[in-house]
Parts: sequence; C-alpha cells; structure tokens
Amino acid sequence: MTGTDAPEVAAALYEIRERIAAGSRLAAVFYEEVDGERLLHYVLANDGGLSALTGCVGFEPVPALSADIPAADWSEREIRDRFGVSFDGIPETRPLLPPGDPAALRRSSATEVSTVLYGPIRSGIVESARWVIETAGEDFIAVFPQMFFKKRGLEERFVDVDLELAPYVAEHVSGATAASHATAFARAVECALGVEIPERARAARTILLEFERVHQHLDSLGKLADDGSLAVGAAQTFAAKERVHRLLAEATGNRFSRGVVAVGGTRGDVFGALHETCASRLGTVEREATSVVEGLFNTQSLLDRLIGAGRLSSEIVQRYGGVGPVARGSDIRCDARATADGFMLAPIGSAEALERDGDAFARARVRQREIRESFGLIRRALDAAPSGTSCVAVPAASGCGLARVESPQGELIYGVRLVGGRLRRVAIRSASFANWPLFVPALPGNIFTDFSFIEHSFGLIQAETDR
Repeated sequence: MTGTDAPEVAAALYEIRERIAAGSRLAAVFYEEVDGERLLHYVLANDGGLSALTGCVGFEPVPALSADIPAADWSEREIRDRFGVSFDGIPETRPLLPPGDPAALRRSSATEVSTVLYGPIRSGIVESARWVIETAGEDFIAVFPQMFFKKRGLEERFVDVDLELAPYVAEHVSGATAASHATAFARAVECALGVEIPERARAARTILLEFERVHQHLDSLGKLADDGSLAVGAAQTFAAKERVHRLLAEATGNRFSRGVVAVGGTRGDVFGALHETCASRLGTVEREATSVVEGLFNTQSLLDRLIGAGRLSSEIVQRYGGVGPVARGSDIRCDARATADGFMLAPIGSAEALERDGDAFARARVRQREIRESFGLIRRALDAAPSGTSCVAVPAASGCGLARVESPQGELIYGVRLVGGRLRRVAIRSASFANWPLFVPALPGNIFTDFSFIEHSFGLIQAETDR
C-alpha cells in the first residue's frame, strides 16, 4: 500500500503482468480512497517478500486482470460489488456478494438436470455458505458458491481504533485462528512504523502460530474421520485437539491464545509462560497428536475415500493463486515461513511438506507432515529461550505496511495505512478467500458423497471471507 502519486491503473497493470511473467504471484487486490483519489493496490508476492503496485481509478472502466489471471477474479468482483468500481472484461459477470436469488445462477435448462441448494444452514456446527449445485444424478454438472451471508464490516471496524486495542479486532476476524490474524495485523503496523520487536516476543509468536497450526490441522483431520464414519478415530483426534487448547489456556489464559499479541510484541512475558507450561505438558500433547494422526492414516477405509477425491492439478492451483495445504497438496511451494518476510524465529527446518497428487489424501498428508514439523519448530523456539523484554514502544507516526504470516489455511496478508498513529485503512486477504475459488474445479468427476471429504480436506474458514 503506497502513497497517492499513482499512475492510471492501465499503466500499473502493464508492470504487474511483467512481474507475474517473471515469477511473482498475484496475492491480493485492495481498494481504498485517499484524499479523494480512488486507488487499487495490486499485491505481489515472491520469496523476497510482498510489494504493492498502485493504480489510480479514472472515469473509464478498469481493465480486468482476471481476464487472463484467474487469481484476481474474486478480488475484482468483490471490489466491484462493495465499492462500485467498474471492471471491463471480468469473465464472471454475476455478483459475488451479497448472495442473491439462486435461481439466477443456473447454467443448464435441460429437463433432466436438477438444482440442489446446499446451505446456507447445514447440519453440524458450520458457518453460513450455500452451494448451488446442478446435477443429473450423483455427478456434479455445475457448482456455484454463494457466500458472504454475514455483513460483519470488520475492515471498517479497525478505523480509528487505538493500536493497543486493534489486535483484539483482528482476533475476531476468525476466532479459530486468532493468533495468525493478530500477528499478521501487528506485523503490518510494525512494518509501517519501522518497529522491530524483541526476540523474546518473536519466539512467543512463533510458538503460538505453530500450536494454532496443530489444532487447526487436527480439526480438519478429525472432520475427515467423522465423514468416514470413524467415530472412535474422530473422537480421539478431537481429544488431541482439545489437549492443545488446554495447554494454550494454561499458558495464555485463553484456549485460542487471544489477548496476548500486541503491536510491538506481546502483552506480558508470554514466552516465559509458554516455556513453563510446555516443560510439563508438551511431550504428552505431541505424542497424543502424532499417534492419533498415524492411526487415521493406517485406516484403509478412510484412505479409500480420500484417494482421488477432489483432485487439483498444479496448473489450476497456480492460475487461481492457491495457498497453504491446498496448494502444497498439488506440489506448489508457497509456505510463507520459508520466505524472507515469513516472520519465524528461524527458517523452517526441513523442506516444505509437498505432495504431488493434488487430491484430498494429498492435502491430508500435508497436514500430517506439518503437525510434526510444527512441534519441531515449537521445540526449537523454546530451546532458543531469548532473554530481554517482550514489547517495545510504538511511535504515533504515519506509514503504510504489508505483512503476511503462514496461517493454518495458508498465506494470510494484512495491509494497513496509518496517519499520525491512527488507523485509516486495514485490508485483509485471508487464505480462505484465496482458496475457496479452487473448490469448484475440485468437484468435477466426483459424486455427492465426496462433497464433505473435499470440503474438509480444504480446511477453510468461512468467517475469513465474510465482509
């Protein structure tokens, strides 16, 4: 996110396409208004970090980047529907949000084709999302997602919130991944203001992020076990997840470690509390988590349902800009922890967890490997035991910043603008927002009973996309 001396969007798009052709990846498109100018920020990612190219929106429709780069599709359609920016050449002209009449989404008018509405209220504890499914039996003919049922206005809620309190807002974008959102927001502000946090706080954040990865991966695997009618396996997996939450509650006072990440570091000596709790609890938690996951992967009836389901080619994932386990299951390197700005105490200790087959089994295997890697990273951070303070003062200055962390769902990006120490704009591109468009191309060739296996293999969070 840059200043207002920006060229017209068309000029910026030329350089954006050049950089993408040279190997950068389109990570997000953000909109804001500054001093009466309408701006589009195109965020590009590579191993060296994030950068933004800004274009000024004039009177003519903006050329759609999604015309040839599908990764821009949802971002451009959201900006069109939320902020009224006209785009020329968006392949999908139907509204992205808010949800409209599902009858208008039908693609086929053949008499033998039925339309099934799955959601927005579904069985179990799931968030609001509806799938308009056309079928002539058990096969998927066409699927159209309808999301954004909840108007939360979270980006707007950040404006003018005191920096001491703003991480609490970030934590509520997605309650299950509070540490990832609070850390990404805090890092964006710290980048904008040129703040370097203490190593002790960096170690604490690393541990919190890795515990969050463990409990979210266990959640996804537990749901897959439940889909496969493995009542005992599912119960054991969710019990292992509960052990992680209890460890966090003992160390931080909250099961999801809310209220401990601050701009400038952490609130109190979180690392010390984690170090003390893990000294007695970590070994048991790790053994239980890895044991139950190994048991799931030794259950052939579950593997039979996962192998071949929801297959995604690496080419499709790259075109749509997929991230996290969804991408790594299709052999795409994209772990932000392995990049220069990935915000780890130290680089990840082994190669990224990659699988080649691109199916639900591959995505589950990525989670299994990452659970083991996360416990290793937690131990390395604990062993480092950096001394010193846990937080530094933050100046009341102006600036713009971009930051990313590797959340359990994948790369999470925050962009911020501050004026005199006050928040003027916060923009969020969650991993779930980046990955949901890939769910549709994962469905052809599968049948209705595969739906939940594919959905839970993605492991996404609907709250991250609600606007």
